[in-house]
Amino acid sequence: MKKIFLFLIIPLVANSLSAQITWSGQIAPLIFSNCSNCHNSNGIAPFELMNYQDAFENGSDIMENVQSRKMPPWPPDPSYSQLAHPRILSEQQISDITDWVNNGMPRGDSLLEPPSPVFNNGSEIQNPDLILSAPVYSVNTTSDVYRCFVIPSTLLTEKYLTAIEAVPGDRSVVHHVLIYSDSTSIPALLDAADPGPGYTNFGGTGSPNSKLIGVWVPGQRAYFSPAGMGIRLPAHTNIIVQIHYPGGISGKTDSTKLFLKLTSTFQREISIDAPLNHFQLDNGLLYIPANTVKTFYAHFDVSADMSVMGVGPHMHLIGTKILSYCITPSQDTIPFIDIPDWDFQWQGIYSFPRVLKIPMGSTMYSKAVYDNTTANPENPNNPPVGVLLGESTTDEMMLVYFAFTPYLPGDENIIIDSTLVLSNSSTAFSSIISTPQLYEPFPNPSKNTFTFQYFLPKSSLVKISIVDMKGKLFKEENPHKILNGLITSQINIESLTSGIYFLTLNADGVLKTKKLVKE
Repeated sequence: MKKIFLFLIIPLVANSLSAQITWSGQIAPLIFSNCSNCHNSNGIAPFELMNYQDAFENGSDIMENVQSRKMPPWPPDPSYSQLAHPRILSEQQISDITDWVNNGMPRGDSLLEPPSPVFNNGSEIQNPDLILSAPVYSVNTTSDVYRCFVIPSTLLTEKYLTAIEAVPGDRSVVHHVLIYSDSTSIPALLDAADPGPGYTNFGGTGSPNSKLIGVWVPGQRAYFSPAGMGIRLPAHTNIIVQIHYPGGISGKTDSTKLFLKLTSTFQREISIDAPLNHFQLDNGLLYIPANTVKTFYAHFDVSADMSVMGVGPHMHLIGTKILSYCITPSQDTIPFIDIPDWDFQWQGIYSFPRVLKIPMGSTMYSKAVYDNTTANPENPNNPPVGVLLGESTTDEMMLVYFAFTPYLPGDENIIIDSTLVLSNSSTAFSSIISTPQLYEPFPNPSKNTFTFQYFLPKSSLVKISIVDMKGKLFKEENPHKILNGLITSQINIESLTSGIYFLTLNADGVLKTKKLVKE
C-alpha cells in the first residue's frame, strides 16, 4: 500500500508544480506585451516593469490596478462596442496575475524568461518617405503646457499620407501628441510672436484652418490607412505638432519626430472631423453651473452614405461620461463608443475592427455628462465655479471626432484589425439598444459564405431566412432560442445563383433585414 500511495502522490505534486503561475512562465509575457511600453526608463509611467525585480517590487500595485481594470489604460467600455487593437486583459490573465502575487510572486526557471523588450524610440513604420523633427524644446514647467511646433513639410507637390507615427524624443515628458496640417501662415505667425521654439496654445493650433491628421498617446501604434485611402497634404503645407507636457518637469528636453509614408497616386481622401460638437448642441449652450451635474446632447443627420474608420471623443476635466452611436433609417443601432469613466489623461482616436457603413438618412448621436461638484476629484476649482465652453484646461468641450470617407460598395468588407475575434458571449450593450439589431453582413458581395452579427437585448426565439427580390424563400433555419447578447453567425450561399437576396432576422416577431449580393 505504501508503494501505491507514493505512486499516486508523486504525479499530484508534479501537476501542482506545473500548474503554478510563475514570472518566467505566464507573467513576464503579459507584462512585457501590455505594460512595459509605458513602464520603462523613457516612458511616462511612474515605475519600470522591465524585469522580474521591477515586477516583484511593484506586485501589489500591479494586482490592484489590473483587478480594477485601471491598467492597461483602455477607457472605452468593451461590452458596448468592439474597437481595434484593444489593450484589455482577459479574466484569465487577471486571475493569473492575482494568483502569482498572492502566492509570493515565484520567479520560476530564469533560463526560460523571455528577453526584456527594447524601447529605442525607433519607428514602427519601415522605410518612411519623410521624417520630420520638432525643434529641441527644454521642458521646465510646474503646470501643464500645450506647445505647438510648426514644421515645414517640404512637399513641392500634393501628396497623400498613408501612414503616420509620432515618436517622442523623451517619452517620460510627453503625455500626448496631436498632429495637424495647415496651409496658411497663421501658425507660423503665432510661432514668431512667442519666444523660444514653438508657441503655447491649448485645444488646437490657434488656426481655424488646421486639420487634424494624427494622434499619439502612450501605447498607440502607428496609423496605417486602409488600401486606396489617404489623408491629402497640399503642396508646401506646414505640419503643426501640439505636444502636451505635464506639470512638475524640469531640466528635460524633447524633440518629437514624425515618420510618414506618402504617395503621389490619387487616394480616396480620409477626413478627420467632429460632426458631433459643442457648437450644435440639442439643449443649449455648453455651460455647467457650479455645484451641478449636467448632461448635454448632440445629433448630426447624415446626408450621404459614409464609410467610418474610427472615432475619438474629447472633453476636459469635469467631463465624466461620453457616449456616441448612430440610428439608421431602418432603426438599427450602430454603437460607436461608450466611455463610462472619462479620463482627460487618456484619450485618442480609436479604430473600428472593420470599416463601418453609415447609410444616408442615419442620425449620429452623442451624450456627455459633466460633474461640476466637489464630488468630482478632477474638478480644477474648489469651491466649484461655473464652467463655459472654451479652450483652456479649466473650460469645457464636447467633441466626437470621426475618421471617414464617402462610401463605396464593398467598404464594409475592409478589415482594420484582422486579429480581433468577434465574441459570441452575452455582451451587455447600453440600454439604448432596446430592440433586436442586425448588422451589415461581410464580405458582401460573396461567392460562398456570409458572416453576420445580430444583437438581442433579451433571450429570444430566432429564425434566420434568405429570400430573393420577389420574396421567394431560398433558405430558412428552424426557430431556436438564443440568449441575449452579440451573436456572430455564418450562412452558406453556394447553392444560390448570382443575384440580390435579403437576409432576415426574426427575433420574437421583430424583423430586421439586410441586402446580400451573391457573386
